[in-house]
This record gives sequence, structure tokens and C-alpha cells, in this order.
Amino acid sequence: MTAIVLGNFDGCHLGHRALFEALKKQAQKNNTQPLAISFEPHTRHVIQEPGHPELLTSNDEKREFMEACDVPLVLQKFDKDLFAVPFRSFVNDFAIQRYGTKIWVLGLDQRFGRGGKGSAETLRAFFPDLLIHEINPVLFNNEAISSSRIREALKKGELDLANSMLGRCYSLGGIVEHGLGQGRLLGFPTANLHLPDYKLLPKNGVYFGTASFDKQKHKAVINIGNRPSLGSRPVGLEAHLLNFDGDLYGKKLSVELVKRLRDEIKFDSVDALKEQIKKDIASCNSCK
Repeated sequence: MTAIVLGNFDGCHLGHRALFEALKKQAQKNNTQPLAISFEPHTRHVIQEPGHPELLTSNDEKREFMEACDVPLVLQKFDKDLFAVPFRSFVNDFAIQRYGTKIWVLGLDQRFGRGGKGSAETLRAFFPDLLIHEINPVLFNNEAISSSRIREALKKGELDLANSMLGRCYSLGGIVEHGLGQGRLLGFPTANLHLPDYKLLPKNGVYFGTASFDKQKHKAVINIGNRPSLGSRPVGLEAHLLNFDGDLYGKKLSVELVKRLRDEIKFDSVDALKEQIKKDIASCNSCK
């Protein structure tokens, strides 16, 4: 028998984590196993438009966050066939028969299933043997925390707001690939990350953060943008690791964004750019 929560859980933000804590509490109280069921791909990528919204978390990141919350995660393939399944069949065949669901934990006013007919009210009406537990939304600045709100904050460059709602620093990860070598020529070598297309990139600018690989962590100056001072290029992410000298090509690098330092600027000369980079490094060294 299981107690379940159902959703995309993109971001695994503080609102999601409140659901997970309520799930564990109800599971322990009723001597059942907690289980979070999420979907791959994101439901809106199937129902509305592929690739939109851009995602806050990859499946690997989602699994790591769920493990940290001590909640097992099942990634269910989501397609138009599953979307078309009637609400009552979905609950009976998918949740009850497949996972032995006894308890269902939902956010207040949460909807799911075809036509949004799944809710706490309809679950109680059609499945009286299920125990239904609703929790109130988690608020920040008097508004409910949501993945959409976090995406909006990141796109506006409001990193502090996004991190506050996430309950951690926003992170990006990818494989270090060869760039044009311009950073090394300037005296500030950078690791260029190959990022998945679906991952949301925050507003262009320079950030303070950390870069981790092989159980090492370094402070880093992180640039998101197209480096207009050195000739325009597709928007990407590169990180200059402080107090590090080594070969990172081919390594998986995880970057956490701690603070937004400034907008991306086009400088009139290479010397002006180098002076600003020195100031950015000094700012990062002073950050905790």
C-alpha cells in the first residue's frame, strides 16, 4: 500500500517539499510507503507545446532532490494516450491497481487528469476508500510559490527571489566542451558548458556562484550570455573557477548561482573588459 503525491514537481521548490513532508507524515501515520509520481516529459510539453516551459530541473536533478527528501520517485511516461484516459480510469488503473494507493496527498485546489477533473473533491466522491489529505500552498511575499513564478523571476534576473522560493541556489549542469579559447587569451580561462536545450537559462549577466566536479567545489565567476565584447555568439554559460588551474574538458560540471553581480556589458576595449573581470573576481572573492 502506498501514499502518493502526483505532479511535475519541476524545481522541487519549497511548495513541493511541503507536499513531500506531508506525504511522509501521512504514510508513517497510516503504516504505508510514500511515493512521488512525476511525469516524463513535462505534461505541458505534451498538452501544449514541446519544450515549453523551459525546465528548472532535469530528471537526474529531480531524483537527487527526492532522495534528499527521503521520498521514492517514479517517473511515468506521459503521452497523449495517457492524457486521454478518463479521470476515474486513471485513478483506478494507474494509482490504485498499479501502486496500491491508499492515501492521496494534494496541494489545495490541485487538478489533474483529463479535463482537470481530478481533485480532492472528485477523489472523495468517486473513491471513498481513499484517504485524501490536502495542504495549503507555501507563500513567499504573500504569494504562493510555484514553478512558473520561479521561472519568471529567473528570466527577470531576480535570482534572490528565485533562490528564496527554491530553498536553495538555482543550478545548471553540463559537460565542459571546447570554446574559442578567448578567456584563456585574456588570462581568465573559462569552462564552457554544453547545456540541455530544455533547461532554463536565467537572464544574461555575470553571476557569483560555485562550480563542482569530481567532489571538488570552487568559487566561480559565471557569465551567461553571448559575450558581446568579443564578438557575438549563441547564448551560453561559461565559468571561471577561482584558484583553479587544470583541464576540465569532458568533465561534468555543476554550477550553482548564488548572486547576480551585474548585466552583461559590451566594453569598448579588451583592456576595459579585463579590468571589469578583475573587479568581478574581487567581488566573488568577497562573497560567502
